[in-house]
Amino acid sequence: MDREVQKRINRQTLILVPALALASYLLWQNEIVAFNVILGGLISWFSLRELAWAVKKFFGKPMFQLTVIGLSYVKLGGIFLFLWFIAINGWFSIKGLLIGFFAILVISVKEAYLHMKKQQEDV
Repeated sequence: MDREVQKRINRQTLILVPALALASYLLWQNEIVAFNVILGGLISWFSLRELAWAVKKFFGKPMFQLTVIGLSYVKLGGIFLFLWFIAINGWFSIKGLLIGFFAILVISVKEAYLHMKKQQEDV
């Protein structure tokens, strides 16, 4: 991922996720939902950063696909254990997590589309 794209995603994440958490708190009057919006956004953001790092580090090396898939499984296992922990402690809200996940998905897809469009114009 291009550094400029990463910076734009980071900037938009730091603005959008807290704003969505505040909006969800005002809408549902529940701090667990707001906490889960932030948590979902951070999990999704760190997952995207880890994937970008793995592709940059291992691209073109032997067993590239196996390495990236293995790291993805380890990451998913860690996310599962963390979500299981917060669910046991009663801090889990599926709608909050989905809002956070979806926000980062929209930001990253939008920025990837804009980057691709810019590269096509440069050619």
